[in-house]
Amino acid sequence: MKYIVSLFRKNYVLILFSPIILNAVLNFLNPNSFNNFLKTKNLVLFTSFTLGSFFYFYLSRIIKTFLQLDSFSLSLSMFLVSFFVFESLFLFITKNLSFDASIAIVSTMWISVILFKRKNYLEIFKLTSIYIIWRFFNHFFLNTLKDLSNYVELNSDVPAQWIGIVEMIYNKNYFYAFENNLIEGQGLLPSYIQALMLKIGFGLENFTFIPITINLLLFFSILLIVDLPLNSNNKVVLIITFVFLILNNNWLKYLMINSLMIEGIVSFLFGVFLYNLKDNLYSKKFSSLLFFLFFGSLTLTKNFVSLLSIGTVVICLLFLKKNKYVLLGPGVYAFYLIYQKIYLPNIQNVAYTSEIDFKDLFFDFIFLRDLNLSNISNIFKHFTTDIPSTYLIFLFLIFNIFNFLVKNKFEFTQTFIFVFVVVNFLLVNLLYVSYWRNVEYESSYRYIMNCFHLIFISTGLSVSNFVNRK
Repeated sequence: MKYIVSLFRKNYVLILFSPIILNAVLNFLNPNSFNNFLKTKNLVLFTSFTLGSFFYFYLSRIIKTFLQLDSFSLSLSMFLVSFFVFESLFLFITKNLSFDASIAIVSTMWISVILFKRKNYLEIFKLTSIYIIWRFFNHFFLNTLKDLSNYVELNSDVPAQWIGIVEMIYNKNYFYAFENNLIEGQGLLPSYIQALMLKIGFGLENFTFIPITINLLLFFSILLIVDLPLNSNNKVVLIITFVFLILNNNWLKYLMINSLMIEGIVSFLFGVFLYNLKDNLYSKKFSSLLFFLFFGSLTLTKNFVSLLSIGTVVICLLFLKKNKYVLLGPGVYAFYLIYQKIYLPNIQNVAYTSEIDFKDLFFDFIFLRDLNLSNISNIFKHFTTDIPSTYLIFLFLIFNIFNFLVKNKFEFTQTFIFVFVVVNFLLVNLLYVSYWRNVEYESSYRYIMNCFHLIFISTGLSVSNFVNRK
């Protein structure tokens, strides 16, 4: 009996996540799956993905050392976001520069400060070598990598708006997309990073959608799991679970890592920055300055996450006495509003809000009028058709509620994550019972999944730490 209990404790995480893993394994046990993988195209895709992963890993490791961070995913996120922040702050200059020129300036700044501060030429040589090999490989197999003959678009928003936005950034510059935004008031950070990743991986003269550049978000997510303070066995279980969870669901795969939908980038960045918030609130290192400056850029993503990011920035200002760098949190959004007032004074600040009468909407909730409360159950039923994701959220709720109500454990990060996931869910439901009461509710799945990475890492931490408590 004692042996069984001990075995259970050692494999507790694996046991709890095994339904997700087994479900994926059973679906993958298809005689054709292995044969399909061995096709030339898939091997080329896998090789490019592997080389790209190595490049971003070495890049994040160098930045991690340079900025004295404890996180690979945060290092990588700060690198990617830095290009957008540069454009956002110096738009009066970059509006006259091409996208290529802006990328070259920020890249040169990174290379210069790293070489000057660290002088670790061996690491730089490794990174450069991997990058050259990756770019050569992508160039040699370009036709294979950009072949979309078997690719299926699962959402009409991509050809209608997201491709056009990324194309404007890539072919012209950020200012052109800012001025000609296909969605009035839509933040451009996610689309900018999509354009940036294509430029880094392929350097094409004109925009072409190549899925492998977005596929690398899967590796980015793995880095986030690697950063968690867990033992190696639990990290492996969580990585396998995450990968299987994504690859076993065509819609979730499309949403997170295989399209120009922006949910994947938004969820990853929000997860990384919110998870690392506590450490930077109490830090006075230079990296904390960059953290809050870059974190503020999340206000220019998707509406719900933008609102939650603004709320977080406001909360951070309460810690001003502990860390003066929190003052930089509103910086990017403040510059965005200033430039919008200068260049586009007649457009709305927030996407999809031009027709909303907020006063009338407020009284609708107060007096419970003009509300379609049945949409709450519709959203619930629609979401629960995805059984693995539903199971994940079930674990997320059970273990967090147990911590709060039974253990009275209110750890800062876990509590913050839980609150924001719940608030995001409530905002989605409030929207669909009021202003969008007559709109299709299937898209609610996407808005809930804006917090997918937060839900996953919170669940992983809660489950992993539960068995270790005495």
